[in-house]
Amino acid sequence: MANMVNGKAKRLGGFLRRWRADRRGSYAVIFAIALVPILIAIGAAVDISKAYVVKQRLTRALDAAGLAVGGTTGMTTSQIQAMAQSFFNANYPASKIGVPGALVVSTSGNVVNLSVRAAMPTSVIGIVGIRNLNINATSQITRMGKKLEVVLVLDNTGSMASSKKMTTLKAAAKNLITTVSAAAVNPGDVKVAIVPFTTQVSVDANPDKNTEIPYWLRTTDYQKMVNKCILWACSNQPETITVRKNNNTVTVDNKNWKGCVVDRDQNYDVLGTIPSKNDETTKYPPDTDCSIATLMSLSSDWTALNKKIDDMVAAGNTNTGIGLQWGWNMLIPGAPLSLAAAPASNLDKVLVFLTDGDNTENRWASRDTDIDPRTTTICNNIKAAGIKIYSVRVIDGNAGLIKACATDPSMYYSVSNASQLTTVFQSIAQALSNLRISQ
Repeated sequence: MANMVNGKAKRLGGFLRRWRADRRGSYAVIFAIALVPILIAIGAAVDISKAYVVKQRLTRALDAAGLAVGGTTGMTTSQIQAMAQSFFNANYPASKIGVPGALVVSTSGNVVNLSVRAAMPTSVIGIVGIRNLNINATSQITRMGKKLEVVLVLDNTGSMASSKKMTTLKAAAKNLITTVSAAAVNPGDVKVAIVPFTTQVSVDANPDKNTEIPYWLRTTDYQKMVNKCILWACSNQPETITVRKNNNTVTVDNKNWKGCVVDRDQNYDVLGTIPSKNDETTKYPPDTDCSIATLMSLSSDWTALNKKIDDMVAAGNTNTGIGLQWGWNMLIPGAPLSLAAAPASNLDKVLVFLTDGDNTENRWASRDTDIDPRTTTICNNIKAAGIKIYSVRVIDGNAGLIKACATDPSMYYSVSNASQLTTVFQSIAQALSNLRISQ
């Protein structure tokens, strides 16, 4: 019996020694043990990648909110907070990954600081108890404080009546005015002018309510105006005015002139030369009745500017040159009807040029091939004068001509649907608002 027990004990001891020395199954055990941290590491990489994407999206939404409120003035802290939150929500909807909390917005001088925290549910690392990752995002918007003079040179030709182009343009232009008006650090820092154009531009026929002919209005085409009276102010002046247009004689009713003017003599039609009282060739000839809204010089009267936009109507043919020249005039100190300030390092002068068609008529020609070179020349001259040009093509028109007019290709826009004008003008307005993402 004792021998049996001793034999079993020996066999058991031998088995245990062999089991302890056997390494054939150890790799499976080691792999099983190591698999858990490997899976956690892989899951962490996946979740961290998602967290990076969430942070980028949060930051972009913060930037959009900051740019929206960065140019506001006269608003309370709570109003700024609500406005920023609204823009943030629009750019980071609930369907996005992560659940953001409320924005924290603070202002200091020309700087707006924004921050937000979002909780992002994890996919894999939840197995070790990490259910959410907290992601912080910040943005800082600085208002650069530059002054701004901007002229909207807007096509008012008959084709603008189609495809809701004029209706959409009016809304987009008024939104632009609202945005840039809010960018003024001080009252009067931002001013806007409006130049509707067809083949003519219309000015206030007697803005000062006096009897003197404006120095810049051509009188040699009036035959000999008695006493140089303003057109309707003298009873003994001629009944008609003779004007040369397209090499033909055009008769203007001098008692009912509505302020219509056409191109100056070449090459003054593409130059920024201020008309001289002693040189009739530098002045603007009057024209027959025009059905476009009168232009409006630089102003900070936002109500009047919006009213001027509402006054625009679509009628007539296209001469981009006359619109561009009067747009340029508005930015030249001392030019006709201009209220522009002298150039300065803290002042941006900008022209926003919009058209929807080819050139069809100017004072000398009725073919685009004859007129387009003059448009190119005046665009180049405006840019050489240090004025920035944004150009917008609406559905139709010479894309190459309009794009080349812009200061930079990035400042050219072409839309295939009038509804896109809203986004285009928002983009331009944002650029004009002197706001930049500083952090």
